[in-house]
Amino acid sequence: MGLNSNVIEKLFLDTILNYSYLLPLIFFLAFFKKMRLTVFVTILIIYFATFFALNFFYDDIKSALGKKYYFVYTLLEYLTFAYILWTFIKNTRFRILIAVVSGAFLIFLIVFFSTVTIKRVDSIPIGVESLLLFMFIFYFFYQYFKYATIDISGDYSFWLVTGILIYLGSTFFFNILAENISPFHFKKYWYFTYIGDIIKNILSAVAVILYIKHPIEKTNQKSSSVPYLDMI
Repeated sequence: MGLNSNVIEKLFLDTILNYSYLLPLIFFLAFFKKMRLTVFVTILIIYFATFFALNFFYDDIKSALGKKYYFVYTLLEYLTFAYILWTFIKNTRFRILIAVVSGAFLIFLIVFFSTVTIKRVDSIPIGVESLLLFMFIFYFFYQYFKYATIDISGDYSFWLVTGILIYLGSTFFFNILAENISPFHFKKYWYFTYIGDIIKNILSAVAVILYIKHPIEKTNQKSSSVPYLDMI
């Protein structure tokens, strides 16, 4: 009975995870005519569409790519999140730091996947990715609460970054320990990491709604301290 319950929970969360990636895309498509197709918006659309495919067609793509699957997944995820934060952060020096660190991270990933055999997941690259993004996120919030003058309940940048933070924070320790725990516990508890991912996708959908609800012209009048989607 316990095993059946575990399987049902896994399938339930797995299904929600897969389709949660479609939530932001649905709102993007529904209100596409009201939005400018900026670089930022395009990258978000590509991210959610790509990661829907990587999760929904996991078996087929994993079989085709082998361990390169983890390289592609980690790299695309990092680059997307780093770009989001780079866009929202105004400090020029810190933006340069993000660019330099991202280049170094790319080199690290290439070297790692060329020399290390992965048993379950790429724990070390995920750990490094998370720590770098935590640093960027903490600076974003430092900048945000120091300069922002608008209500956070209506600011999509806050909810977008908050979703990323919840996702990274809720999966961090399990990811970095995944290679060292028993196969039994890995299979039993791995699907709980889906929860943070689901929350991130839901908050991203909320961010899209808030962007649509508050035209850029109006939000810019309230605050010029935090960039918005069509700043590019």
